[in-house]
Amino acid sequence: MTTSAHPATGTAPVPIRPGAFADVPTWRYLGFLLGPGVGTFAFNAVTVILPTLRERFGAGDVALELVIAGYGIPFAVLLILGGRLGDRFGRHRLYVVGMGLFLVSAIACALAPSIETLIAARIVQGVGAALCTPQVLATIQATSQGPARTRAIAAFGASGGIGAAVGQVAGGALAALSFGPVEGWRAVFVVVALIAVAAIAFAPLAPRSRAHEVVAIDLVGTAALGLGILAASLALTFGPAWNWSWPVGVALVIAAVSLVAMWKHQNAIERSGRVPLLPPSVLRLRPLQLGLIAAGLFFAGYSALLYVFPRAVETGGLTSLQAGLALLPFAVVFAGVSLAVARIQSRLGDSTLILGVSLQIVALVAMAVTLALAWGSEIGLWLQPALLVLGAGQALIFSPLTQLVVREVPVEAAGLSGGMFSTAQQLALSFGVIVIGGVITLTGVAGRAELLAGLALDIALAVAVLALAVALRARSRRAEV
Repeated sequence: MTTSAHPATGTAPVPIRPGAFADVPTWRYLGFLLGPGVGTFAFNAVTVILPTLRERFGAGDVALELVIAGYGIPFAVLLILGGRLGDRFGRHRLYVVGMGLFLVSAIACALAPSIETLIAARIVQGVGAALCTPQVLATIQATSQGPARTRAIAAFGASGGIGAAVGQVAGGALAALSFGPVEGWRAVFVVVALIAVAAIAFAPLAPRSRAHEVVAIDLVGTAALGLGILAASLALTFGPAWNWSWPVGVALVIAAVSLVAMWKHQNAIERSGRVPLLPPSVLRLRPLQLGLIAAGLFFAGYSALLYVFPRAVETGGLTSLQAGLALLPFAVVFAGVSLAVARIQSRLGDSTLILGVSLQIVALVAMAVTLALAWGSEIGLWLQPALLVLGAGQALIFSPLTQLVVREVPVEAAGLSGGMFSTAQQLALSFGVIVIGGVITLTGVAGRAELLAGLALDIALAVAVLALAVALRARSRRAEV
């Protein structure tokens, strides 16, 4: 019998039965893998229908921002707690509860009689997403290993990418339709509800898991972390609308104080032998730190480009639907390459991440060159070669980055890995939009220049990710010697 122990858990070594990590086929995770897909679908589709909501409800800019932030902020704030609750009470149970909230809130959104009701339902949706999302990676980590884990994580990435692209297309298409007395924008939430039903129905296929020992929930650490992320999220989300006035500064100070206090409390908890919410011994692992930073930079660049692309090409003459369709081949390639990542990694190892970032940089530069030579209603077609390469490159980035974070966290605290990765992803997505939005506001660029600005930011961040990938590979090779 072998044992698994890690200083981060504050527990005695946990017995691991030989063969406990079975070669689980990816299809068994189907119900769980629908989670990231429906989450990104809901986010992207709702972003596209914001102009329709403005017209339907007469909503102002703040209300429309709350439709997005009402989902994103509770999602970011509660992710790590959601992961630890899964460790404590069972990941399958938390996934079903979270997806159930997601389902109920989607129905409430579809029936919303006012913008206020829609915002309230979106807040519930964010809570549901925070409970179910960390359980996906945590379950994959706790119940698979080797190539089986690689395939499942690749499918996790493919699900999110497909959901994002289909959300763009479906949001634009449905917003322009009506189904008798039912307005088309409401159908977006009907689709979300149907996917949530499928996710709950197929969830029992996944192997069940939880922490090997009872995990105590650190209420003080949870409150401090939640307050810190909440204050930071509010500052980043509403900073531009508030013209970065003094309330934003106050929120950032509160965030800093809360996070520092949380860190000191976590150190004290771990020294006492108890289980902290965020084990400092895990967070001090250099590969994990570099992996989280790389993931943050990657997702910030991704969101910045995704934010400006539809805005810019619509200025060039495309409709919202055409702008979404222009991204569909990118999503198809992303999904296809994601499902082949396990085979690619078996040959290239840690070089897979470097190859993916290199392809991403090449594709982004090619997009910039294309924009310098062409513009107008055909730009979606001219950009396709570069977008296809971009889809392949980003697929080769997502899975290795995710595995890098997941593998550094002990299996008995697997919920922590899902929570940390998803929190970094969510905050980075918001930060990327804030940064590119600030650049656009300061420079006043639009159309082609706006898309070039997004590309420039993404290229700069991708170069930083490449440097981190090279450093990680060098560190890995030194460890093997």
